[in-house]
Amino acid sequence: MIEVHGIVVRRGGRALLDGVDLAVEPGSLTAIVGPNGAGKSTLLRVIAGDLAPDAGSVRLMGKRLGDWRRGDLARCRAVLPQGTALSFAFRARDVVRLGRLPFPPSSADRAIAEAALAEVGLAALGGQLYPKLSGGEQRRVQYARVLAQIHEAERQGAGVLLLDEPTANLDPAHGLAVLRHARRLADRGLTVVAVVHDINLATPFADRFVGLREGRVLFAGAAEATISAENLQALFGVAAVVTRHPVYGCALVAFLSPGDVVAV
Repeated sequence: MIEVHGIVVRRGGRALLDGVDLAVEPGSLTAIVGPNGAGKSTLLRVIAGDLAPDAGSVRLMGKRLGDWRRGDLARCRAVLPQGTALSFAFRARDVVRLGRLPFPPSSADRAIAEAALAEVGLAALGGQLYPKLSGGEQRRVQYARVLAQIHEAERQGAGVLLLDEPTANLDPAHGLAVLRHARRLADRGLTVVAVVHDINLATPFADRFVGLREGRVLFAGAAEATISAENLQALFGVAAVVTRHPVYGCALVAFLSPGDVVAV
C-alpha cells in the first residue's frame, strides 16, 4: 500500500531524512517513533505528498505519488498534521465538514460529519465554536475531520490515513480511544501510519514499529520484535526496561536515565 524508497530531504545543509526505505502493508497500523528532530513528521509529509523529497520515491496503492491527481489523492488519503491553526469562529461541525471538500457537495455530508463527531465522543459539542474548545477537544475535532474525509475509502476497505501525533493534548483515556479507533480502521482495510511519542499508548494497537533517528531508520518490524530494551536505548539514548502486560501481552516500556532515583 505504501512503498518508500531512498527518501532524502535536505534543509540548510542538513539531511532531515537520509536514505529512508519503508514498506507498509494494507490493513495495518504502523507507528513511527523516535526522538525530537528525528525526521518523523518530515517523513509523514513526504508520504502525504505535501513535501517533495530531494531524492527517492513514494508509491501509494501501487502508483507513484507524483502521478496522482490532487483531487483523487485527497479522496483516498487523509492527513492529520501535528498542529492545525484555526482561529476563525467556525463551529465544530463546520470544521469537520471541511473534510468533505474533496468531494462533490452531497446531502449526506452533514450526516457524515455528525457521525464523525459522534465517533470521537463530541456529538454534543458540534454547535460549539472551535476556538472556544479545549486543546484536547480541538484535536478530537480535527481527527473527526479526517474521518469525514476518509469515509468513502473506509467503506471501500482501501485508503491511507496519516496521523502526526494524534494523541497530542489528549488525556490517556482519549488517547487510547483515538488509537483504538485507528486500529479498527486498519482492521477494516485502511492503511494507517501514525507518529507517536507515547510508545505505551501505541503498543496495544500497532502491528509494526519504525524507529527513526537522525533521519535514518534504526529498526522496522513487528511490534514484538522491535520494542526491546536494546532498540529503545539505541533510539532515545536512555536506558529502557521492557516488560509484557500480564493479560494483553503487549509491551510495557519504562525509561530511566542513569543516576535517577525512584522513591517508592
